[in-house]
Amino acid sequence: MVTPRAVSIVVPLFNEEENIVALIGRLAALARLDVVRWEFVFVNDGSADGTRARLLAEAPKLPRWKFVQLSRNFGQQAAYRAGLDAAGGDAVIFLDADMQDPPELIPEMIGLWQRGAQLVTACRKSRGETGLRRVLFDTFHTVFFRVTHGVMPKDSGTFGLMDRVIADQLRGMPELSVFLPALRCWVGFRQEVVWYDRAVREGAPKQSFAKLCSYAWNGITSFSTVPLKLISLLGLVISLIGFSYAALLLFVRFLQWWGWFPSLIVQGFTTLAVAVLCLGGIQLLCLGIIGEYLGKVYTEVKRRPPYIVAEALESENPHES
Repeated sequence: MVTPRAVSIVVPLFNEEENIVALIGRLAALARLDVVRWEFVFVNDGSADGTRARLLAEAPKLPRWKFVQLSRNFGQQAAYRAGLDAAGGDAVIFLDADMQDPPELIPEMIGLWQRGAQLVTACRKSRGETGLRRVLFDTFHTVFFRVTHGVMPKDSGTFGLMDRVIADQLRGMPELSVFLPALRCWVGFRQEVVWYDRAVREGAPKQSFAKLCSYAWNGITSFSTVPLKLISLLGLVISLIGFSYAALLLFVRFLQWWGWFPSLIVQGFTTLAVAVLCLGGIQLLCLGIIGEYLGKVYTEVKRRPPYIVAEALESENPHES
């Protein structure tokens, strides 16, 4: 008898106490499918509520599980990386705890994997968000797709399946500031896409507007140097405008010397003040963008670990399916 291949589902948790019961219920229903051997890896990313206690109370409903407690909140990408390092399956699936991404889509991903796909990315046909949040998400995905030359499918996120080959490649990468949804696509190998409608989040959002902006900016600067190229382009455009204006003034001065053009009367310093303020603002903006890239270099050369594990637990019979 051939032993079924194992699939690890990695779920990061940050103040998800109110979602644990529903999440475990849907994962337990998934685990009743005998298509693979299941392993569930939960990473508590420094939650301040009762997430740990509620998870450990509900986890025995699953056949095989692991629990990783981080020493503090390191961020979603670090939590996913901790789960990736702890996962022992032949394939690894990333799943958020808010249940916007349906666990019921996982069997379809596994089917594609069993037919030879090494990376299955879930892309959204529609989103549950509305208003400004929806506009910002759509804008990010459009901008990211263009500036990175389509390194990952548009309208995709962390939800997806990767084969052990890709998981091992990610584990071996020394980068600290990572954007895993794009990094796993960058690795290559055979890739497939599944489409789904993203639901409304269960519970209040755990990521603030500032965190979402930081997450988006980290993704762009991790995979594209387009912001730096835009600085060069902006400098070229401003220089061309300045030289053209200087040439125009010089031409007018020659005409004045020959008496073919009336003298210019200076009305005040408004034009000069606006020019200085605008150019000063542009220079500070450009320095800020350059500083972001230098900051990434600074972070990488320190070689600090992306996360620190405070506690690691697992089910009493981890090898049972």
